[in-house]
Amino acid sequence: MPALPSPEGQPQWEDFFNLLTDHMLVGVDLHTERFLYTNGALQKMLGYSAEELQSLYVWDVLSEPYKSMIQSSVAAGLHNPGHVTATLIRAVRKNHEPLWLQAYAASVSYHGQTVRIANYIDVTETITLKEQMDQEAAAFYQALDAIPTPVVITRENFLYVNPAAVAWYGYEREEFYRMNVWDVLDVPDDLLHRIQINIRRRLAGESFAEEYPPLRIKVRSLQPAWALISSRTLWHNGQWVILVVASDVTNTVLKEQNMRQEKELYRALSEVDSLTGIYNRRMFDHRLAAALKARAASQASSWMLIMFDLDNFKQLNDALGHHTGDRVLQEVVRVVRANLRGSDFFARYGGEEFMIILPNTSMEAAWQLAERLRSATGQHDFHTGVPVTISLGMTPCQPHDTPADTVHRADAALYRAKSLGKNRVETD
Repeated sequence: MPALPSPEGQPQWEDFFNLLTDHMLVGVDLHTERFLYTNGALQKMLGYSAEELQSLYVWDVLSEPYKSMIQSSVAAGLHNPGHVTATLIRAVRKNHEPLWLQAYAASVSYHGQTVRIANYIDVTETITLKEQMDQEAAAFYQALDAIPTPVVITRENFLYVNPAAVAWYGYEREEFYRMNVWDVLDVPDDLLHRIQINIRRRLAGESFAEEYPPLRIKVRSLQPAWALISSRTLWHNGQWVILVVASDVTNTVLKEQNMRQEKELYRALSEVDSLTGIYNRRMFDHRLAAALKARAASQASSWMLIMFDLDNFKQLNDALGHHTGDRVLQEVVRVVRANLRGSDFFARYGGEEFMIILPNTSMEAAWQLAERLRSATGQHDFHTGVPVTISLGMTPCQPHDTPADTVHRADAALYRAKSLGKNRVETD
């Protein structure tokens, strides 16, 4: 239980507390069932002097049903050290004028007893405006009905929908009144959870700005629909509700999606080989340069480059046609990819030539991989009637290599594999 400093032996703490609270714009008090201390702001709000308030019970300045509610709350707080409340209450000034206060209270230990410390914010003007709005409900709803943008009033369920909302969502008003707000939302679970929390905060009387991305809406037609939501908390018909305005941004969202898809397509076209679906020569050059830079920065790491091509590919193309040749290239890529790690980089270098960059790989491990790729390719049935094999050359990435140095050594190793009979692995 929090404790206020005792003034005994440390009078400066009580002086400091009085100085601090007396200059606050919000009302502050200490109370049990009666007021023990009130600051100037609270005295001004209620129109009583400090002495007059100290002669009153806390609930004497309230109107029903808040008298009974606060009487019970005070009793609970004085017997429960952990009791904390946030309450909207209707008080009465000394001159009998009504006063709405947002009150926050907690139990503390003071002078050896449990007391309540509370602060009060005058929200009379806000509540008065809300009551006036309630009194003019007919005109209010007529205005909402005339708005051409979807407008709804909700708690967790729908309380009101204007004709524009009925037309856009496609549900009848009676259907809305049987639905919760999230029944019309098609959003990820984390965003839905955030929306539900914010709805409950608003229904507790909080008023705050909250921005959401365009929300996908479940409309009756099942067509894609998105809305940009703006909302505010209202005191309406004796309860907190949420006024929601939904701006239809479906066309904008669809255009943005198309633009993103086109951008991704252009990116893929610039980075990916269209026939095999692996990275192209441009991306290989970029990745090899980055790999050599990483190799130079870390003497402890070992990077390897494997270069391979298909044996007798020209003869296969000439004999069986380019369509079969393309299919064989695609199947070779599938066989090789099935044997690579997620961190390995695989690219088509040109024609039937391919490159594999192996990070953090020893010479022995690279050799074992190359042999595994050679064997898997040779054993695969390409349905061509002729054997399909590959030759591979490999080289380590040296600390001071340029990309051209590394490729040249791998190419020389591959040339040696070809010269020594093909369908084999050689290293530089």
